[in-house]
Amino acid sequence: MQLPPAAVMANWPTPNYVDPVTRGHGVLIVNVVCISLAFVVTILRIYTRLRITSTAGIDDVLIVIGLVFAIAMVAVTSLASEKWGFNRHVWDIPVTWFPTIEKLNLAFQLMFSWASGFTKISLLWFCRRLLGAGKGNFVVYNWAYIGSMVFVALSVFMFTFFSIFQCSPVKAYWEVEPTYPHKCMNDGDIVFSASVINIFTDFLVTTIPMPLIWSLKLPTRQRLAVISIFGLGVVVNVAGSVRTVYVWKSQIASYDQTWQGWPILIAAAVEISLGLICSSAPALRPLIATFLPRLLQSTSNIYGYNRQNRSNRLWSSTGRSRNSHMKHASESRQAGYESDRFEIMRTVEMETWTESRLAYHNDKMGTDNRAISPDDIEKKRDPMVYTSTASGKSSTSFGRVESPVGMGRAF
Repeated sequence: MQLPPAAVMANWPTPNYVDPVTRGHGVLIVNVVCISLAFVVTILRIYTRLRITSTAGIDDVLIVIGLVFAIAMVAVTSLASEKWGFNRHVWDIPVTWFPTIEKLNLAFQLMFSWASGFTKISLLWFCRRLLGAGKGNFVVYNWAYIGSMVFVALSVFMFTFFSIFQCSPVKAYWEVEPTYPHKCMNDGDIVFSASVINIFTDFLVTTIPMPLIWSLKLPTRQRLAVISIFGLGVVVNVAGSVRTVYVWKSQIASYDQTWQGWPILIAAAVEISLGLICSSAPALRPLIATFLPRLLQSTSNIYGYNRQNRSNRLWSSTGRSRNSHMKHASESRQAGYESDRFEIMRTVEMETWTESRLAYHNDKMGTDNRAISPDDIEKKRDPMVYTSTASGKSSTSFGRVESPVGMGRAF
């Protein structure tokens, strides 16, 4: 590392290594609060995916990796602020501390980049799951998400490469005024450029899911609720912008990098933690529905009403012929699958739920391809409908129906 010019250092105040002015313990406090919230929300997400919905996927693996790097990042920044003078003016830091400070600074930059990158890719991958096979009208969305993930991954890779190899040899980055031949790029330019790109990717990940969510066949209130969850990413954008301002102040406009750069540590913790929370929040609805069902009572009533209407349209007439039942059932199953697909978007858990739902319908079909009522599957005590293979007519019975002798299949 290069020390500031001698003329600049000559104008610095007398160093105070014993009792220097500091910015306090704000970094440690914010780190503990933010990462604790992010940790709890992420763990609840994983619990929901593994134990309640059984829909764990690649996006969950990515978010866990992002959480690990986030924890490592706040550990590094807390240590740097509390022990190694990141909360002091640079002239109050012993020169012998500089190598350790530069190593911690490099570690912080890398941990932040990786935590941010994995979190963004996790959210984009989750949005791709909402598309199912990504066919039809969803082809454009599918390629948009793939392109965004590639861009985020490349930006993280490029920043990692240039951060590690900005000096040749690498150790020249943290050694003070090395006497051996070496060459280094401008660290401030690299970090500031990466911060600007990070703002763009924050904005990209925040806005790109909005058209898809708005196109869902949801009640307006539910659609706005889902958008508001993703819209919390605006706060992430604000934190990223604040961080970028202080990157410019500390890395380019001032030689007092530790004092001017101290807010960067707080903004980074807020940005990464909110990113983890916003990425995990949409997956928590099944958990809330399980343990706090009253919070979702109105939504459940809407779903129950729609499902009952669909069921009644299919099964209310019991005097129709067998062929009429089979034709109506086949058409209604197709419509029902599409309706189920969009209904589950209320939980923002569409793809894997839909696949299991389709398998569930198929497993419940009789050997003669007659469908059963969705109400019969869900509510064993509701009127049960079975069809006689001899008469070709249907009848109803209350309670659990066993297959009568001489009948085909009882439902």
